[in-house]
Amino acid sequence: MKQYRIPWFDEFECLGGSCPQTCCKGWVIPLEKEDCVRLRKTGGKLGIRLFFATYGWTRAKFNPDSATCPFHDKDGLCTIQKEKGHETIPWACQSYPRFYRNYGEFEECSLDLSCIAAVRMMLSHLGDLKTVEVDHEPCTQLCTTNDDTEFLQYLLRIRQEMTEAVFSEDLGQVMKRMFSFAADLQDTLGKSGNDRGCNLSFTEYMAANKVLNEGMSVFPLPAGMLRKMLGSSLCHPRLRLKGPLIYGMFTSAKAYLKKLDEDSWTCAAEDFLKENPGLYPVLATYISYNLHQYFLRTYETYSFRKQVALAIIHTNMVLLLFITLAGESDSKKTDPASIIAAYNRRAYFNDSIQDEMYRIFEDLKKDT
Repeated sequence: MKQYRIPWFDEFECLGGSCPQTCCKGWVIPLEKEDCVRLRKTGGKLGIRLFFATYGWTRAKFNPDSATCPFHDKDGLCTIQKEKGHETIPWACQSYPRFYRNYGEFEECSLDLSCIAAVRMMLSHLGDLKTVEVDHEPCTQLCTTNDDTEFLQYLLRIRQEMTEAVFSEDLGQVMKRMFSFAADLQDTLGKSGNDRGCNLSFTEYMAANKVLNEGMSVFPLPAGMLRKMLGSSLCHPRLRLKGPLIYGMFTSAKAYLKKLDEDSWTCAAEDFLKENPGLYPVLATYISYNLHQYFLRTYETYSFRKQVALAIIHTNMVLLLFITLAGESDSKKTDPASIIAAYNRRAYFNDSIQDEMYRIFEDLKKDT
């Protein structure tokens, strides 16, 4: 099978015990059927610990409370890996942060930005998202039931157009046209009842709509919208115990926005971007990476508005955290890689959180 990998995919190296945001904390660790078969053969003290960690093999997961994995030792390393080798640990642990999507004719491979090492690699490869083609056995099962390859090729084309456009013009204007395009595309497909013959081009749409001034700003998003998102389950009180780093970041952002009205927030965001011109390629790469990794969900869901809106929302939240934390003395809170990894870990892996953020976006957008 053809695999399409981001250029630095094979360069990834786990930070191991020196990782400041270990992947052994804050996750439910799922166990595949093959994982359970393999791990149940383990004897001795480790076998007993595995038995109790899975409640007598009645639960196919470690760490159900998303605290710290019971096999995460004092050196920040995995007990199972140290005693039995890398091939013994669960597939989720073996593969993370490698992110695979198998579409039948090809598989895409990227690195998830909830891993601080992956974020650091992205920050050292700004704007470099051209994939590398290799022949390789698929790493995952088919991720879709859609078999319309013509439509898939169309989605690949417009995804490429969008991921390239964010580097070509004003980022706010590109985002605005991107969402407008996604809405038009969804309406067009909805009216036709099928995806046959769909030929809307984002590049042509950009050329025909040079400037969109109507409606609310999407970069930066309104302060009221960001406040609502910070008041949602994104920043649930339990996060204070499960994710103290990102909880502290969100708390600082809440306090910062509380002091600002809409105009002063817009001015603050614009001034910060002017004072830090190097932030534009970071945010452009971030939203481009989001689209590269998640836009093809529309192959199954046809939810173009939602996928583009979420890319815009997450980019704005990262901008807010950059602005809020710029004056902090704690390097963990000012390091861009730390901010992005902590945010992505919280916001990307819970569909109910993303659904709530999207509803807030849509509800407030209708009112403008």
